Amino acid sequence: MGRPSSHRPSFHRKHNMRFYKITTGCLLALASLYACQNTPQNVETPAPVAPDTVRIVSVSTDSAVTYTITEGVVNWSGAHTLKKDGHQGTITVESGTLVVSQGQLMSGKVTLDMNSIAVTDIKDPGERRDLESHLKDSDFFETNKFPKAEFVFNEVLPGKAENFNWVLNGQLTMKGKTKPLTIPVKISLDGDMLQAESPAFPINRTDWGVNFRSGILGTTRDKMIDDTVPLTLKVAAKKG
Repeated sequence: MGRPSSHRPSFHRKHNMRFYKITTGCLLALASLYACQNTPQNVETPAPVAPDTVRIVSVSTDSAVTYTITEGVVNWSGAHTLKKDGHQGTITVESGTLVVSQGQLMSGKVTLDMNSIAVTDIKDPGERRDLESHLKDSDFFETNKFPKAEFVFNEVLPGKAENFNWVLNGQLTMKGKTKPLTIPVKISLDGDMLQAESPAFPINRTDWGVNFRSGILGTTRDKMIDDTVPLTLKVAAKKG
């Protein structure tokens, strides 16, 4: 037998590489086809963010007008984790401003009077005062030290739901802590008046250090109070 040709190994390597590429391509195609055929049909893929939901920059701020909040209220509710019974109440909006340009809300600030926190579902005056006093102490909002809460927003996105037409992205400062918060609102303008009202939106009270009977403290479930607190916001504001 003669000496093997020096060209044969090179031929085999090229042949093997070609076979590998073809095989890999087929496997990838089959895997892709299998994945498509086995994707659950009842699971909706989140829609990408539409171009019109980026921060609004097309509206000129040269014609911006400030609306001063004349009245407002936050409604809250809290519930026991197991029993699902609880209490409802209000917090008064003390002040605030909303900036509007070309009929479009641009930014704003809403200040809450935390000492105004009230319970609305208890009829007995003494029992109601006891709970309101507890909500103001260090277990909850510690209002002697932190008498105000403030929501500031500088981003407003369009909303297309029936009960809100804008989404406010901002920061809520409460009990000395500042955390991001998103509030959906329905805005209406009528002459010199602006009305803003939200559907219920949740906050996690522990983000702001309101930890009484929270699961993060190891509270037993029969005594635990939900960390999630539904809120609604309603304000009226006047131009100028």
